[in-house]
Amino acid sequence: MTRYLALLLIPFLLASAGCARKNKKKDYSKQLAPGELALREVDIKEVPDLDLSAEDRAAVRQGIKYSLEFLKKPSSNATFPVATIGHDQVKKSLEDLDQLLASTTDNAALNTAIKSRYRAFISVGCDDVGTVLFTGYYTPIFDGSRTPDETYKYPIYKRPADLVMTTSLEIAKQKMPDGSLRPYPDAATLESTDMLKGNELVYMKDPYEAYLVRVQGSAKLRLKDGGTMEIGYHGTNGYPYQGIGQEVVKDGKIPADKLSFFTMREYFRAHPEDLKTYTGRNPRFIFFSEVNGGPFGSLGQKVTSDVTIATDKSLFPRAAPVIVATHLSSGEAESAKLKDAATKQINYVGLRLDQDTGGAIRAPGRCDIYMGEGDANERRAGGQYAEGKMYYLILK
Repeated sequence: MTRYLALLLIPFLLASAGCARKNKKKDYSKQLAPGELALREVDIKEVPDLDLSAEDRAAVRQGIKYSLEFLKKPSSNATFPVATIGHDQVKKSLEDLDQLLASTTDNAALNTAIKSRYRAFISVGCDDVGTVLFTGYYTPIFDGSRTPDETYKYPIYKRPADLVMTTSLEIAKQKMPDGSLRPYPDAATLESTDMLKGNELVYMKDPYEAYLVRVQGSAKLRLKDGGTMEIGYHGTNGYPYQGIGQEVVKDGKIPADKLSFFTMREYFRAHPEDLKTYTGRNPRFIFFSEVNGGPFGSLGQKVTSDVTIATDKSLFPRAAPVIVATHLSSGEAESAKLKDAATKQINYVGLRLDQDTGGAIRAPGRCDIYMGEGDANERRAGGQYAEGKMYYLILK
């Protein structure tokens, strides 16, 4: 089984409320009918042309190396076929695309080659005409400490010995002293008891940031005694993710038209006493281990800034190349107020790789775009919310 790292999008803290506010008629999380496939072949001429810089090409080629490393593993064969696309088809497509990126001298030549050599499969989206909601995620960098004190007192937990995971779609089991199994407790139970005592991995000074790490599934920490520490996903209690934004709006804490990642953070920093009330309504709990060389995606390989996307891996082929057409958040605020979540949007057609997943990304109408690390990419990820289309490229 490949290592699962839920680099879950920050904007999905807003989940249901945000979708309803933006577009009341579309359900981006609409599930497929039994037997329906998430991909449908279309005329390759329908796919928009790429306009890649030298930096874009280098980043995609690096990402292709990570995808091919995943496909070398014997275990990767078990994850195919998906939507009629097989393991060798993805492998050959990546190898050919890497050669094209290395050998073509300009974008016109690249687009001509793609149109002549590849088949295109569009996501059916949330409405069977290809509409996909693109949100963003990033790797946060926060302050932390390996030991607790009066400032650093909010723990991030390592995986407990009694956790027995089955599949990513099932609630995990707790192994009892007599060897029997029962459903693992939800987040509210774990936080209100001493069940996790002794499993502390690292401590943070901001309780809301600790919750964000738990949702995001990975982080880099600036340690108080110097140096850095990288932590990554090492298991979950298996409960479905539940965004808390709708709850905050329902209780009148933040007006629906002001709800954003940034206003949520502002509210909980001003009212830390309310945090556990709401975080307990998200039953999912992620455990961590110390890692090096990441961040890593669900393929067990590094994710690449502005290349990796996260989708539902039960619907879409792992590691595959994808052309994404949407509007991309620039990270620049539309107003002078940083707390305003609205950011300038730019037209975007990019070549991406499907290398990750997330607890809330469970439908053909949802995709997460990996932005990168740190505060600047937090702005971009927090402001990313746009419809678009995605086309998987498969060599003829």
